[in-house]
Amino acid sequence: MICENCGKEHDGSYGSGRFCSCKCARSFSSKVNREETNDKISQTLLKRRTFCNFKTDFTIRYCADCGKQLSFKNKTGYCHSCHPKHTNSKPEYRERQRQIRLKMVADGTHKGWNTRNVKSYAEQFWETVLDNNHIHYEREKKVGKYFLDFVIGNIDLEIDGKQHKYEDRRQHDILRDEFLTNEGYIVYRIPWNEINSEYGSQLMKEKIDSFLEFYYKETF
Repeated sequence: MICENCGKEHDGSYGSGRFCSCKCARSFSSKVNREETNDKISQTLLKRRTFCNFKTDFTIRYCADCGKQLSFKNKTGYCHSCHPKHTNSKPEYRERQRQIRLKMVADGTHKGWNTRNVKSYAEQFWETVLDNNHIHYEREKKVGKYFLDFVIGNIDLEIDGKQHKYEDRRQHDILRDEFLTNEGYIVYRIPWNEINSEYGSQLMKEKIDSFLEFYYKETF
């Protein structure tokens, strides 16, 4: 006889003879129940889709910037990392927001731009670096209309995030640096990079060494 579950030949001594063992009998029963359950679920979902006129686009799409595969729910065309560059970081958006805030300042409904109360991780990291090297600094010093990250004597140490790569921010930084240079400051910018990887940690270490070399050269 042939087992209905595994297809092997057997002598028919077990039960009704349909299966070769208790294991195959239970497995076959579970398989049938599972198929029936899956079929019921499929029919229920089909009815719901028909009732709601539900349509889903399962076309695989990729980020227009970096090429990363997008989720089916993503309708922007950009991944989570690239999306900000095409929305609130656009120069026209930033300028529009700036004009809105200027108008609020003129109307008296906005107090103007003040120093930030929240420190970024990059700023906390560099505070530790300077403290460990016994370098005295002043945080968020206001010079003209600008706030300086770290003032060390006549050195303005700026820790730049990725927002400084945008064209409108680069133009702003050029004007800012020219103003501070005329005021007698030396602007030293350090592009921040993540330090979670071995490569990132080594890169940041090189930046620290370069700054310390510059600092000691200017100071002593």
